[in-house]
Amino acid sequence: MNDQLHDEGQDNSLMARVCQYYLDCIKQDADVGISVYATNKYSLDYCSLDSLPLIDDNEATLFQDEAARALLTRLLKDRNKLKLYLGYPTRLKAIQSKKGETFFKVEPVLLFPLELDATDHNASPTIDSDIPQLNFEVLRSLITIGSGNFIDEAIQLSEELGFNNQELELPGIDEICSKLKSVRSHWDWREEIDPHNLSSDIPLSRLNKQGIYNRAVLVLVEGFRYTQGLETELTELSKVNENNYKDTSLGFWLSEEQSHEETLDQQPLLEVLPLNNEQRQAVTQGLTSRLTVITGPPGTGKSQVVTSLLANAAWRGMKVLFASKNNKAVDVVETRVNALGPRPILVRVGANKYQEEFSKYLISLLAATTTDEDQANYDDQMNKHLILRKRFESIDAAVEQVMELRNKVDQAEQQVEHVRTDIGDDLFQQWRYLDIRDIAPALITYRKEVNKLNPKNRSLFTRLFWGMIKSKHYLKLCAIAKESIPHLSALGIDAPTAEPSDETIKEWLQFGERLSNRIEYLGAVKDYFILYNRLQFSDSLEELSRKRSELLNDLADSSEKLWRYWLLLQPSRLTSADRKLLSEYSALVQVMLSSSEKNNIADRQVRQRYNSLRPRIAHILSCWAVTSLSARGRIPFEPNFFDLVVIDEASQCDIASALPLLYRAKSAVIIGDPKQLKHISSIAQKQDFLLLTKHNMSDGYASWLYSVQSLFDLASSLCERQNIILLRDHHRSHKDIIGFSNEFFYEGRLRVATNYNKLKPMPRNEPIVRWCDVKGKVERPFGQGALNLLEARSVVREIERLVLEQEYQGSIGVVSPFRAQANKIRELVEQNKVLARRLDDIEFLADTVHRFQGDERDLMIFSPVVSVGLDDKQRWFLQNNFNLFNVAITRARSALVVVGDQSAASNSGIDYLEKFAEYIDKLGDTNVSDIEEHVDHGPEYPKVSAQATVSDWEKVFYRALYRAGVRSTPQFGVDQYHLDLAVFSDSRKLDVEIDGERYHRNWDGELCRRDQIRNQRLMELGWDVMRFWVYQIREDISDCITKVKKWINNQDNS
Repeated sequence: MNDQLHDEGQDNSLMARVCQYYLDCIKQDADVGISVYATNKYSLDYCSLDSLPLIDDNEATLFQDEAARALLTRLLKDRNKLKLYLGYPTRLKAIQSKKGETFFKVEPVLLFPLELDATDHNASPTIDSDIPQLNFEVLRSLITIGSGNFIDEAIQLSEELGFNNQELELPGIDEICSKLKSVRSHWDWREEIDPHNLSSDIPLSRLNKQGIYNRAVLVLVEGFRYTQGLETELTELSKVNENNYKDTSLGFWLSEEQSHEETLDQQPLLEVLPLNNEQRQAVTQGLTSRLTVITGPPGTGKSQVVTSLLANAAWRGMKVLFASKNNKAVDVVETRVNALGPRPILVRVGANKYQEEFSKYLISLLAATTTDEDQANYDDQMNKHLILRKRFESIDAAVEQVMELRNKVDQAEQQVEHVRTDIGDDLFQQWRYLDIRDIAPALITYRKEVNKLNPKNRSLFTRLFWGMIKSKHYLKLCAIAKESIPHLSALGIDAPTAEPSDETIKEWLQFGERLSNRIEYLGAVKDYFILYNRLQFSDSLEELSRKRSELLNDLADSSEKLWRYWLLLQPSRLTSADRKLLSEYSALVQVMLSSSEKNNIADRQVRQRYNSLRPRIAHILSCWAVTSLSARGRIPFEPNFFDLVVIDEASQCDIASALPLLYRAKSAVIIGDPKQLKHISSIAQKQDFLLLTKHNMSDGYASWLYSVQSLFDLASSLCERQNIILLRDHHRSHKDIIGFSNEFFYEGRLRVATNYNKLKPMPRNEPIVRWCDVKGKVERPFGQGALNLLEARSVVREIERLVLEQEYQGSIGVVSPFRAQANKIRELVEQNKVLARRLDDIEFLADTVHRFQGDERDLMIFSPVVSVGLDDKQRWFLQNNFNLFNVAITRARSALVVVGDQSAASNSGIDYLEKFAEYIDKLGDTNVSDIEEHVDHGPEYPKVSAQATVSDWEKVFYRALYRAGVRSTPQFGVDQYHLDLAVFSDSRKLDVEIDGERYHRNWDGELCRRDQIRNQRLMELGWDVMRFWVYQIREDISDCITKVKKWINNQDNS
């Protein structure tokens, strides 16, 4: 890519600054776990210092000692591989060999990286930062945070030491050490820590007690290699000319003047998996927009979107790359996409096992053939698919029309409500059938003559000669009045009994106003009934929902056939040159694999040819998948090599690792959920901002901060509002389980569409969500973590009760925020051999939250550990990691059990935990049994548990049905729903829904979508659904009763 590099004068370009900033961040954020042997029969990898240069600001003294100069010499010889650190204070860690001998390792607590000057090879290294890094090896040994995650420990310790507060001045090394000893007093401090007076009486190599000493050291270690590929690509990116990256997705993100124009796409979607509205929108936007952000809360079908997106991109002839930091996420997508048809389409690149699969794929592709019949089948199916798609779109249009008409009826009804009150319901109904054409001309003439009596309406001529002509007007008005008596009766008003005269003119003028009002009323009422009648005779939403559901099934079948036919035609799309390339490449892959198995390095010429062919075969292969840190050397590093890159689990992904992927593609789809596991960095926020400032990015680029912003966060800030899509239909959990997260984390925006038939409920009708109250005590085993032994034992007893006594068959998971608690539960389970054997058969897992990300179980047991003895550090950890709690409870499908101290949780000061305890209490209050079917509840509407949600119109119709001899059951529980009125006839079941709750509220797409989900689920369970608008109950209640009776008599299944 030499032709794409810019000249040296452009090193201050935005691309260069961004890449250099992230390179600095990566070096600081590497898993800095430094541990070297205190003694070595060869050369030592550390040396002790007599003084700390951080105190006297004299870095020149670092290399006066011979041992320090020896380390420097080694560093200069291999500067690309080795890294030098200044460390203070220093811990000795004791380790046991297999022979039982004790050795010690040197592990500095605080680390200051030393940097070499890239332009001056003779200059000594200098301290790169005033903000120290925490040595993860020390944190692993002395971890305090109960999660067992040293990254969490590093973040909390950075907070306590003031590394994250950008508003405060950075404390000096003496203050940092003093604070460190104060907040971690339980650590194994062996000497008084005094940076001004280092200890040196006994060399570290001769000390024989584990602990932290008042020593400063220089340590030489090998660099951390897992980000080497990323660092190499960021370095190359920093040199790319703007003209070569401005049209890429990365260029789009960096541009200050973003053009959000979308690609016009006339090709229909291929629904290889069933999609709901938001999923369909997400796929469409992803195929046509430069940047699409998809938020996928738990159980909302994110992998369906990814699968459909990749399949549709391939079908359109696009090249697409799928990437995630998470191997499991890539595995899931690879399995789902390649299971769609007879031949795989997604190529996984990476380790040798994937290359072997890749080779098999190429061989099968080259061996395959196509026939004319295959092409004919594809063409025929494509025509059928287009017809189905048009029918589907017409049904959606019809649904929109019904909603629009219903809202117009509602507005018209509100406008005539005062008329109904004024004239009475009987006259209102008479007006419905009144033919306005018969009376309108006469009434209008009548009103015109009455209005002539008003002096204000007389012309100048009439006013001058009124005395001469008034008798003529009076006589004409009398004649018209006699003719209009029937018409006035229809309006519900009477003309004055006295004939018009000078004495009665005021009475006649008042009558004229009433007549005008009644004519206006009549027009409004007729307009209302015209709209109402149109609504009456339009297709019902239930019928449209049924047709739509059937069409979705037809579309799914059609899409599957179309996809299979398209895959069968894949060999026909290969040219002879393509086949030759693939054949050679497949052979080279096998040679490379064979060399690897024999622990040999493939011949250099073989590797060169292999690498040169990879970009040339890429156009033949539609879909690629890779973990984000393994792209280097496996995916061609070229601008816009792909049409689209899809990055999953982006909420956990740092920005830096995505930049080379964005450079490779024209457009990007970023998928994640900011309410679940997030990107974690060990870099102190203060240090991060200093790095941002160092690269002249502090003004306007705070959203690119490495330590606090995930890739998802950045993408959301750059994306157009209409291209940010929330997946809302939740299909995993019982509504009581997802209910808390929906309200607390997702603002109530999720729609529960879970199929309860697929759940494995608790035995004996136990509550779906419940709290087993256990008053334990929090301990810190070995001075580390958090453990509640009584709570752990109670968890295991609950598992024994469910599995051994009640023989629960569902899968079980136990999750705790604290590592020590999860370990103890697992240990107690293993002590019961019978239980352990039984759990082996039902996918049992006890662990912290991170192990459960992307996973689920029928039953989840949550052990919060919160009780007497919870210290401030553990409380801080829980308060600041609400997302871990969200992940924990949303893994449950059928049941969720909390085992812990409910009172302590309710008063813990941890917001989400207090509200969750309150939520479970409220669930307990509403857990009442469903009303039984086939019971005569009497002529009056009976008492039900959810009385507040029952509208007056439901009660009106219940009483009317009862008077008509139809027995119905109000608020009958089915699945997750409560039916307005349930009617049973032999084995048949009818759900009667009244639009009472939504009366005088506009129906929109959201209400309609929730209704569609509900109708579809009830139909799956064997129910017929009949909806009546309130207007129908009000205007035609007898017709509504007739419809229900026809259903009972099996005359009308609508």
